[in-house]
Amino acid sequence: MKKQYENKVYFIGAGPGDPKYLTLEGRDALRECNFVFAMPPYPETFADFLKGKDLADPFEYDFKKIDQEVNRQLENGPVGFIIPGDMTVFSPFLPLVDWFGERSRVIAGVGILNAAASLLKRTLDMTSVSHCVVLTSPKHIDRDGEEGELARLAALSGTLVLYMNNRPLSQLVSELGDGYAPETPVAVIYCIGLPEKKVYRGSVATIADVVGDDDIFGLESGEPSMAIIIIGEVLVAESDPKFWDKRKKQFWDK
Repeated sequence: MKKQYENKVYFIGAGPGDPKYLTLEGRDALRECNFVFAMPPYPETFADFLKGKDLADPFEYDFKKIDQEVNRQLENGPVGFIIPGDMTVFSPFLPLVDWFGERSRVIAGVGILNAAASLLKRTLDMTSVSHCVVLTSPKHIDRDGEEGELARLAALSGTLVLYMNNRPLSQLVSELGDGYAPETPVAVIYCIGLPEKKVYRGSVATIADVVGDDDIFGLESGEPSMAIIIIGEVLVAESDPKFWDKRKKQFWDK
């Protein structure tokens, strides 16, 4: 039997929930694990990758119990954590990664933002349109007590990406209106890659009416939201074919 410290704790970025967003490295790590922590919907959507493995929802454990369970399971082999998206933005798994230190290994996944940009066929920064992309969360802003921060970021950013929205859209767009013109394009993307996927498009002035009563942010149900919001002209701006030739000459025609 391998000694405990020889086995790794894998933190596997798994994308928005569809197994097609799992990388080959993530697939290989999952194959090694006999025990995997996976929150819904991953036990269902990743069922083919998790056959024969013991599963647990990490959010049914406090930190101490997770530590105890991981150390117990490491005696039998590597332990895996399936991470929604990946570790790049708003991941609650960092304390565990830090805690397990050299025993931990983080495997990049296709983040929700990457999947959303691909779905929309957009890049989020464009010359003369948007020079910066701000990723934030109204929920985190409220938690830190930074009143007016969302409007300030809207005024400064070319493209704004919101995770974990905790506001009715009518309230949210009212705040965004302090930094964006009413006609600024907005896209709301929900459950990317899953059967319940939804994409709503509108503007700062219209998106609340477009989404209507759909509780995609879980404000009524209390369920964690699988939706993100993207605001900015990059959603509709046309790219200039001359830009390709300019970059080709600058970087490749040496």
